[in-house]
Amino acid sequence: MCEKKRIDILREEVVIPKEVQQKADAAFEQILAKPGAGKLLRLRQRQRRRAAAAAVAAVLALSTVAAGAAYLEWNKGLEKDFAVTEEQKGKAESTRLAGFPNLSAEDKGIVVTAQQSIVDNYYGYLAFKVEGFTKGKGREPGFNELSIKVDGKDISHTCELYGKEKMNKVNEDGSFECRIMLYGDDGKGTLKDKQIDVRFSDLGVVTEKAGAAEDVVNGEWAFSWQLSGSDEIYTAEVDEKLGSSGAAVTRAEVSPISIKAVYDFPARTVKEEAFDETSGEVYETDMLDEPPLLIGVRLKDGTLVTDTQGGAMGYTDGGKRVYEECFAMGKILDVEEVESLLFVKKIPEEERELTEEDMFVVKVR
Repeated sequence: MCEKKRIDILREEVVIPKEVQQKADAAFEQILAKPGAGKLLRLRQRQRRRAAAAAVAAVLALSTVAAGAAYLEWNKGLEKDFAVTEEQKGKAESTRLAGFPNLSAEDKGIVVTAQQSIVDNYYGYLAFKVEGFTKGKGREPGFNELSIKVDGKDISHTCELYGKEKMNKVNEDGSFECRIMLYGDDGKGTLKDKQIDVRFSDLGVVTEKAGAAEDVVNGEWAFSWQLSGSDEIYTAEVDEKLGSSGAAVTRAEVSPISIKAVYDFPARTVKEEAFDETSGEVYETDMLDEPPLLIGVRLKDGTLVTDTQGGAMGYTDGGKRVYEECFAMGKILDVEEVESLLFVKKIPEEERELTEEDMFVVKVR
């Protein structure tokens, strides 16, 4: 994707700026080494002020559909993460944003069930339930291998495991949830209506030792189905300079769970502080400058939605001037209610969340 780097931004709400560095550092531990590998490796540290801004959470107000309809059973984790109402569920189901494969595979007494998907033009979420892993009660589970292919091609993804009470714990009954975020590596339409193949292998317990999981139940749990997905999108051509940053927004896209901005931003280098982990030395170096970070949207009623997740950013013309940022959202957007895109103008010195005064607001309708 032309020099683009994937980042997995924290979902939990943070305070600016006191706790930012620890949470930003933890976020970048989640970067994928290569598409489809299912392994998480450390990426070169990026500007913490950007990760901090992208981690800010806001309350989302969404539109409604007709009440009284019957809804399918949503995965509890996705339902909680996306804070969906019954009306929003109905719209997600009718537009095929939400899909329910309900496929199960059993090996060595462990049952894995593919429960739900949420897919739009650029990104997707999958939810699986794992039952019967008695070895991992109260401990952190982990699969030694996770392979995901879409239309036969490996696809970038991140994976998180949850228990009822705490992240990365197995419940007393031997169950836990596996939630996966899919990246549309090949651009718009990578996921929707495509065949997906998911294979989990060898479930064990993660310990402090580096490497593969231990106390492993050797097995394989494989799934194949056709993803659903919503192709709803709002596109706007704009020409809005972002202060004195040298960047101008030229195009905006809003989908139910993703936002995208295209900038006119001639490439240039700036002086940045870097840290040498071996020597502990802080030094100054030339870095490629970045435009103000796309952080969320403002709705017509004034609500700010800044719950961005992972995404991609970078030049698409060989590093000259066309720069794109595309991020998944942790909330379902009513596309017709989005009025503006939000970009980070500054991070406040004091401990508080970002407000509209800290952002560039670019109207898209």
